[in-house]
Amino acid sequence: MTPQERLKRAPLGYISHGHNIQLSSTHYNLNDEKSYTLIPNGGGYLMKIALGTPKVEFLALADTGSDLIWVQCQPCNTCIQQQSPLFDPSKSSSYQLITCPSSDCAQPDVTTSCASNDNYYSNYESSSLCAYEYSYGDHTQTNGVLATETLSLSSPDATSPSISSTSVFGCGTDNQGTLGSQDEGIVGLGTGPSSLISQLGPKINYKFSYCLAPLTSEVSSTLTFGADVTSPEVVLTPFQIGESSTFYHLTLGSENPVQIAVDMDVIIDSGTTLTMLPYNIYHDLREALVNAIGLNTVPSPLEDFDLCYNTGESGQFSPPDVVFQFQGADVVLMAINTFSQIEEDVSCLAMVATETSDSIPIFGNIAQVKFEVGYDLQAMQVSFAPADCSKY
Repeated sequence: MTPQERLKRAPLGYISHGHNIQLSSTHYNLNDEKSYTLIPNGGGYLMKIALGTPKVEFLALADTGSDLIWVQCQPCNTCIQQQSPLFDPSKSSSYQLITCPSSDCAQPDVTTSCASNDNYYSNYESSSLCAYEYSYGDHTQTNGVLATETLSLSSPDATSPSISSTSVFGCGTDNQGTLGSQDEGIVGLGTGPSSLISQLGPKINYKFSYCLAPLTSEVSSTLTFGADVTSPEVVLTPFQIGESSTFYHLTLGSENPVQIAVDMDVIIDSGTTLTMLPYNIYHDLREALVNAIGLNTVPSPLEDFDLCYNTGESGQFSPPDVVFQFQGADVVLMAINTFSQIEEDVSCLAMVATETSDSIPIFGNIAQVKFEVGYDLQAMQVSFAPADCSKY
């Protein structure tokens, strides 16, 4: 991806209506929390999953802004270039296509239809297959067939069993757009029934959290299943599920420390790099930062950024904290959350105006760095706790 694409990646799932997925039984017991590694890659964080019997490992974007789990599959009509071989379902004994008619093919968080198998797998019998399509805010698209497969997460340590379940996933045979240099698919962590969180469900107490180290640090981050955020500094805010069954909607309060009137819902999204705000709010925040920083700006090295500073002179560049006043939870963003180093001596505001007035505001992953962010789908709340994520 280009630097612009890395910084503006915004996966937002394409939604339609239908019936809930009926899940197959899982094959493990999760008695306490289990932690896994997230790998920084361009503008997002990758998690390792294994599909099939025998297992084949893939790196996929961990994305709270979408639901579908998918990888690129053979036979592929159009696929995005990736380093490792595509998933070959013919080599897995546990792969099972979802055929029509089937209640599994009608899902509220994925656009599906019944299609002739001639379009996908000529070696299957005449029953039609469950075709899907899914698109993202950065114009990446995946099309293919839905199937069930054994999905495993590697054991966090030698003494712990790995998580393994029979899961619904998308086998993408016609894909276009952009993936990172190591990215081989996307794991949706949203609120819809096809997300990894919903499919693991009671086995992880419907809870997960992550602690993100800066993308530029080359330090691995942590994804944890099954436990609350227990820091004494934790703050909690409720989330709502809107018209879409995918997104975690957080509510911003009426004003913030720089006296900018705000009263809106914001989607928290680990798969989007930048924070995206409505133009009027972005403009007021930008103006307040310019006045508080008090230095001359420099031209942006990238097209989409308009507030950049030379940071080469030590001690001169010192942005103020910006507080996002979510309902019941003040989240204090430091310079590492609000500015991104674009070149060696140039940092730019890691927030941009939404492209249109009706675009959904997004709280991106740079803003979430150095916080442990927890999600509880039963209590319907998100928690934030300041943390040194490089030590997790």
